[in-house]
Parts: sequence; structure tokens; C-alpha cells
Amino acid sequence: MPGYLDLLAQLGVGGAHPGGFMLTKEIIELEMIPESASILDAGCGTGQTLQFLKSLNYNVTGLDIDPIMLIKAKNRLKENKCLVQGSVENLPFKDKQFDFIFCESVLSFTDSVQSLRELNRVMKDNGVLLAIEVTGTDQPDRKLKEKIQSFYGFHHLFNEEEWKSAIKSAGFQKIEVRTEEDFIIEEDEPTTEFDMSDNLEPVYFDMLAEHEKLREAYHLAVQFRIFRCVK
Repeated sequence: MPGYLDLLAQLGVGGAHPGGFMLTKEIIELEMIPESASILDAGCGTGQTLQFLKSLNYNVTGLDIDPIMLIKAKNRLKENKCLVQGSVENLPFKDKQFDFIFCESVLSFTDSVQSLRELNRVMKDNGVLLAIEVTGTDQPDRKLKEKIQSFYGFHHLFNEEEWKSAIKSAGFQKIEVRTEEDFIIEEDEPTTEFDMSDNLEPVYFDMLAEHEKLREAYHLAVQFRIFRCVK
């Protein structure tokens, strides 16, 4: 049975993470990343953020574990030199390689503690991790929480304090937590793109319908946070 990440790959979704691509652009603009920075997009998906960073002439590498996602990222970028297949839990990079790392709705689908340690390992001293992650409320309904975790394939559904604890234990020294309200999001551009695979099986449309139903049910139980973490 395919899972939610398979659905995203088959639909070729760009900007599926909480807040969408316009939030990503706002984060990048406010961060004022130096031109010389080496950047990793960990869990780059179809390459929407990657493409934008490359358009700004940054030295950027995109990593994803899903081969279909990487094919669609290659099609978007018209090249694959900056694309690497691999797991965030076991990054195929040397120590202290990147100045900035973007990780957009990725960690919850992995062993987050292990992934955060790996992100810290490949980051240079004083480097910055910018992570957008689904975040549970302090006391969500147990059955709804279990249903959400089962459908999306989350390893866990951390609340804000649990995220901060995991990030700190991975070795990051400074953690800032932001919400969507801290950003001015322009709504005059499309935030989600699709590059659908041919001959999609009916199961994916069923999953998409279930996703929409769950969104209505969990909007009070699940939020998201933007974590800015300095090594």
C-alpha cells in the first residue's frame, strides 16, 4: 500500500510543506544569506526551493531519498549535477560541509533525533539550520493523533518543546522558534505546483481525498513551526 510520501512523489508536488513556497521565499529573504554560502536542501523533493536558490546563484545541493522525486527535480532544474540520492538519517557528505541547511517538512518522516545529529555533523561551525516542521498542540486528541501519524507516516508528532529538546540534544546551541504570524506572506503567487506521473492509480486520488478530510479534522490539533537553529 503506498504512503503519503508516495502520493507527493506521484503528484510531483512542489510547495507541499506547511506555509508553502511563499513562506520559503520570505525566510530566504529575511535570512540575507551570504553569496559565498554553501547550502543543502535536505529532502528537496521536486526541487522547487532548490531551483529558487540556484536562481539566486547560490552554491546549493539537493538531497532526497525518493528516486521519483529526484527525477522530477532533475526535470525542473534541467540538470542533475547538484542532486544527490540519500537519507537525511545517514547523509552522504563529509563533516562541516554546509553553511546553511533547509529542511522543509522532512524530519517528522524520519528518526528526527538521528537526522538532526546528521544535519549538525555536516554543518560548519556557526552554520544555520532552517526547518519547517509540523508541530502538535500540547494535548491533541489521542485517537486523532494516532490517525494523523498513521496516514502521513510520521515517526512522531512532536510538540514545540519536544522539537526544541531534540534540536538541542543534536548539538545546536541557539534555537529560535517562529510561527506563520511572524512573516508577511504574499498571496498573489501560486504556492503549490504539480508534475503528475502518467496513469496515476485510483488509490492516489483516494488518498488525496482522505488528506483533505484529515486537514479539516486536525487543523486545531496540528500546527507548524519554523525553527532557526545555530550550531
